[in-house]
Amino acid sequence: MTQTQIRPLTQEYVRETLKDFGLKVLTDPDGDSLVLLGDERVQARVFMIFAVDRGKVLSYMGQVENVFLDENTALLKANEWNDEHRWPRAFVRKGKLHLDYHWDLEQGIHPGLLRDLLFSVIMGTTQFLLWLERIGD
Repeated sequence: MTQTQIRPLTQEYVRETLKDFGLKVLTDPDGDSLVLLGDERVQARVFMIFAVDRGKVLSYMGQVENVFLDENTALLKANEWNDEHRWPRAFVRKGKLHLDYHWDLEQGIHPGLLRDLLFSVIMGTTQFLLWLERIGD
């Protein structure tokens, strides 16, 4: 039977939903869900973290790896992406490209909506990788 009720946001709920996508999900010592995302068409990979804080904000943070850009070029790429796309947000920290997105879900979330949010950010991240290497332009 399909669950149709709003559930409180928990780290386990997020982890279960990510696993339903067929992803290999690791857990860090804080209980956050970790996923390595790549696409065979590109060299870049994203180390993704999905965290739930006490205030019930679901945070997605991704660090782009295997991309060899100087800090200035990385900043220009992040700004170009943000100008053309709404999410995930791209930024540069310590010379590395990062992605993030945050949702306030303190009232809980319907299982279908959680799947949609997670799927959208994963697909947006994949789109970023393809865009970064100009695949499919």
